[in-house]
Amino acid sequence: MKKGAIIGIVAGSVATSMLVLLLFAGTYLSKAKAASSEVRSHNDSAYANYETNSYLSGASSNKGITYSMDMSDNFGYADEEAEYFENDVVTQNTPDITEVNMDPTQGRLLIRTVSITAETTNYASVSADLENKVRECGGYIEYSSMNGTGNNRDLRTGTYTVRVPAEKLDALISAVSGSCTVTSSSEGTSDVTLEYVDTKSRIESLRVEYDQLMELLKQAEDLDTIIILQNRLTDVRYQIESSESRIRVLENQVQFATLNLTLREVLEEKEVEEAHVVTYGERVTDQFKDMWENTVEFFQDLLLWIISIIPGLIFMTVLTVIILIIIFSANKKRRKKIAKARAEKEAAEKKAAEMKEAEQISENKKMSKEENKEEKKED
Repeated sequence: MKKGAIIGIVAGSVATSMLVLLLFAGTYLSKAKAASSEVRSHNDSAYANYETNSYLSGASSNKGITYSMDMSDNFGYADEEAEYFENDVVTQNTPDITEVNMDPTQGRLLIRTVSITAETTNYASVSADLENKVRECGGYIEYSSMNGTGNNRDLRTGTYTVRVPAEKLDALISAVSGSCTVTSSSEGTSDVTLEYVDTKSRIESLRVEYDQLMELLKQAEDLDTIIILQNRLTDVRYQIESSESRIRVLENQVQFATLNLTLREVLEEKEVEEAHVVTYGERVTDQFKDMWENTVEFFQDLLLWIISIIPGLIFMTVLTVIILIIIFSANKKRRKKIAKARAEKEAAEKKAAEMKEAEQISENKKMSKEENKEEKKED
């Protein structure tokens, strides 16, 4: 095998190895970058499925009806259905919070949600103060989670979803801002006045229909008509219950505002500086600072990458050496075979040349003898 072919094979192996290592390094660096810049977000979908309050626990506790098969009184259905609406379920199970006006004619019905991200060096104290303040405000913690141990620089991060009476939300926000450093905040408000009014109107319409069906049921005499009216009454009652449940949820969301708090433990709290106009010199300084930090971070990541690929480099080096040894051994054997064959060929050619030369000499001698004989004859 020629040297050029050997060099090409070795270069191809080395290039392939380096390409694999570079791809691995790119994946490693991208994952490290993503992990360092990850920001935990909280899913707010728990509000829409809210049914865990003690305020709503009794909303459907007494809605079961036992049907009696008595043909003399329309199977007893009319009397039991009439008893169902003697007490208003909404007014029985809705919390009495007079501070929040639930009359749409007196103002808009707004669902207020605030999100805050804060930092603190004393995570345990701030977390305990938050729980105490929530209880003082008459609210509750709907959801909470924590990551980290707080030991050996394993900093903790807590996520809280807090529900408090709407009029106490500002006091709770002030308490949180006073106990830790707020780094970001946002607030959103949803107007549910139209939905509330529409749902109330739907309930009234369904109740009118319910009363009409009850009157028809009292007058019904044949079994088929009674069954049809009972089925329709069941559907109407189900729609009324669903609408009343939605009303209770809306009332609770309006009366209880939501605070989404992300609390991060840090080694040193950064003071929030007042906004000011950034000068050109400050921009240049910040640019150089960012460039330096990026350079340092790049070389740190590069060092980690080199350390991580050392086993791969050792493996590829050993593999390359083995391949080279095999190639050189095969070439050496091949060269020996070629040299041996060439020597045998040269020996055969030399022997053939010697034999041909001997034959030529013998022929020359024979010709000279014949010439001598002819000369003697002529003499």
